[in-house]
Amino acid sequence: MTATATAPSRRTSLKRDTLSVGTSVVMCMAFMGPATSVAFNTAPAAGGAGKALPLAILLSMIACLLVANTIAGFARKLPTAGFAYTYNTHGFGPSGGFLSGWLLLIAYGMVGPMLFSAIGAFGSDFLKAQFGWHVAWEIITLAFVAIVWAINASGVSHSAKAAMIFLVIEVGVVLGLAATILGKGGASGVSLATFNPGNSLHGVSGLGTGMLWGVLMFIGFESVATLGEEAKSARRTIPMALFSAVIVIGLFYVFTAFASSNGFGSSADFAADSSPWNTLAQKFWGGTAILTLTVMASQFANVISGSNAIVRVIFAMGRESILPRALGSTSSRNTPANALGAYMLFSVAFSLLVGLKYGPYGVYGFAGTVLGLGMVVIYILISLAVIRFYRKEYPDEFSAIRHGVLPVLTALIMLLPIYGQLHPMPAYPNNLAIWLLVLWMVLGAGYLGYLRSRKPHLVAAMGHVFEG
Repeated sequence: MTATATAPSRRTSLKRDTLSVGTSVVMCMAFMGPATSVAFNTAPAAGGAGKALPLAILLSMIACLLVANTIAGFARKLPTAGFAYTYNTHGFGPSGGFLSGWLLLIAYGMVGPMLFSAIGAFGSDFLKAQFGWHVAWEIITLAFVAIVWAINASGVSHSAKAAMIFLVIEVGVVLGLAATILGKGGASGVSLATFNPGNSLHGVSGLGTGMLWGVLMFIGFESVATLGEEAKSARRTIPMALFSAVIVIGLFYVFTAFASSNGFGSSADFAADSSPWNTLAQKFWGGTAILTLTVMASQFANVISGSNAIVRVIFAMGRESILPRALGSTSSRNTPANALGAYMLFSVAFSLLVGLKYGPYGVYGFAGTVLGLGMVVIYILISLAVIRFYRKEYPDEFSAIRHGVLPVLTALIMLLPIYGQLHPMPAYPNNLAIWLLVLWMVLGAGYLGYLRSRKPHLVAAMGHVFEG
């Protein structure tokens, strides 16, 4: 605890020793939305890697394990809800920490609008296709907002239980379809040639494209770091959960990529299909209804876990009075009720207002672009911050490999997803997401200048209100 820090009172403390390693793993795996990631990211990934997609996903898994190494280095010393905000405050100082937290707010902030609008759209389409019922997507979205709000308000342990149920469903169904594809011999026999880089549709560049979308599949695993104040033996639990989640879901992604690539006759056919898993479900299961419901279950588990993560970042910044102080208080159940309420209202407003102009799938694409680009930048910043953090605060524990070479390598690898998202420039309206991020960071810099001139004591205390 620093001289400027103050120990949080019960009113600003989350419930301690609530989550085990297992439940922590469930929360971040659910945030990754395995079925949603497979359903939406396979097509663009295969567009580059073709039938070498399993190799590209394996490389993505390795890259994310490098990110996990960086986050674990911080989590062992700073088990806090603030995640990148607190980490980078210690690595870069108050300004770097604030701007990292500010970026995290908008990146994670897109999870709710993105998924609530998608659930509404999927639900509306499903009811119309299966039963001929015409239910507006907005109504379904509002219903799911109310359900998620109630679950998360009841406490993080209840959120973890709900996420686990739907996570098991989504992983089980997709694994079942993948096993069916392989069990029936795929399109023309099952072959390990899908791990041969020579089968990439566009060579090394194609593998890079596949890896880009593969990395985006993993976004969310880092969210377990926001549970640092609620996990049992957090300094051990959070690192274990990080690596476990990446490995378990990574193997799931590799296996499903292997199945899907074998389910198509050629790389060209695979790359040309805009919805390969629907094609495979129709071909090997005779319909897509089960897969559609599974994707909805995935989105539900995803938004439960994802909203928990952003709410805890909002809570941490409110507790330090960087955001309105009321957002940093907890309920009688030690849950961040005010931060949760504010975020749910924001999610509803963003989903409906943007959805009125661009439709629910437009909200999904726009918010997803903000989330993906923002989080990759966060990965890079954390990777660089951990180097300075250990050299400055724990010089005796500094490892040239673990805290030097690997973080630098991680930052360099993560430039690939940024390049992939900016070149070529996304189509309208997703291209506006880039300018939104730029504007947001300019506003953040202005707000930081205001805090430095008017409330310097808050700047001095950033990242130090809680240090476990």
